[in-house]
Parts: sequence; C-alpha cells; structure tokens
Amino acid sequence: MRFLLVDRILRLEPGKEAVILKNVSNSEDYFADHFPGRPIMPGCLILEACDQAARLLLARGSGFRRLPRLEELTNGKFRHFVQPGDVLQVHVVVTSQDAGGAKVQAAASVGPRGVAQASLTYRLVEGAGDPGTARACDQMREFFEALTTDLLADVTDSRSLGARPGGDTSGA
Repeated sequence: MRFLLVDRILRLEPGKEAVILKNVSNSEDYFADHFPGRPIMPGCLILEACDQAARLLLARGSGFRRLPRLEELTNGKFRHFVQPGDVLQVHVVVTSQDAGGAKVQAAASVGPRGVAQASLTYRLVEGAGDPGTARACDQMREFFEALTTDLLADVTDSRSLGARPGGDTSGA
C-alpha cells in the first residue's frame, strides 16, 4: 500500500468491530497540494482509512486466510474537514457477513465531531487458491502484527533478561 492510514488499533473484536487511529501530520505528502495555505486531508484518504480498518477487521476474523476486496462503497458522506494535527478515529462495524462477503458500516471522527461515514461491501477471497492473494493475506497479517506489537514491553522484557543495548546478552 502506498498510504498506510492506520497508526494504532485501539480495539478489534474479530467479526464484529474495530476502532483505529490515524495521526494526521503536516508532513503527509498530500498536504503539499491539497490545498496550499489551507491543508485538508482528501476525502478519498479518509475513506481509505475506513477501508483499511475494515480490511484489518475482516482479515483478522478469517485468521488472515481470506482477503477482503472492496466491491462497493455507498452512502458516503463528508461532514467536516480533517486538518494537520487532528487525530482521526475510525470505527467500523460488521453489519452482515457470510462465507463470500461482508458489509461494514464505517464512521470517522475527530474528537466528538463526526467527519465522514460510509457503507462498504467486500468480497472475501480465499488466499489458498492463488499465490498473489496468499501473499496479500500474509502482508495483511504482518501489518496487523506490527500494529499490535507492544514495542515498549519488548524493550522492558529484554532489559529484565539482562540484555544490553545492541543485543549483547553476554553480561560483559
């Protein structure tokens, strides 16, 4: 993916719902042109954040064996601008699901203010039948694991085991 728009997973209940955060930074590439002097996050990228959150939720629900492919976006509405410094929170809820697909309701907000919403429909593609799809499922799993790894706990654990900076555990 060119734009990774999920910085943190706050909550994820496989097959049910997820809440993610995107920290909107002034250093994002798209702010250079959208718009000079009044930077706002493009609406399509707000929807992309909703899509990425929904795909993580659906892929996790299948144990990363099925790849969610966006088929349809309906009832998309934008209510407010998202600007640098904002923390975009996306809440996605599975409204229906069967073996071949799923429907998800997405809502994006900044603080108490709703900024966008949409209904998303996905086809769930088995990863076992196609090497490209299997690779995409593996990438989705790696993305999820990176978002859910507690790096601070890893550092604390390595220090409690006597590890030294740089990986030296010899104690010398």
